Amino acid sequence: MKMYCITDHIDTAIGLKLTGIEAVVVQEKEDIENQLQKVLENETIGILIVTENIYEIAKQQLDEIKQKFKMPLLVRI
Repeated sequence: MKMYCITDHIDTAIGLKLTGIEAVVVQEKEDIENQLQKVLENETIGILIVTENIYEIAKQQLDEIKQKFKMPLLVRI
């Protein structure tokens, strides 16, 4: 299982990439929703990491993912 991060901070993305975790930097709600859809379609992603700002922007969709899907595990940082 892979870990994947959706963040709004380039520094967070760089730090996680240095540890081997794939990360993407997005700012707009539409881009966040597109990334979430890609994560749900990719069965190899077991842990989804999102930053607080991303969570606040896409709270409704992320809460639905937590309730409806066993995987990926959602972690806020």
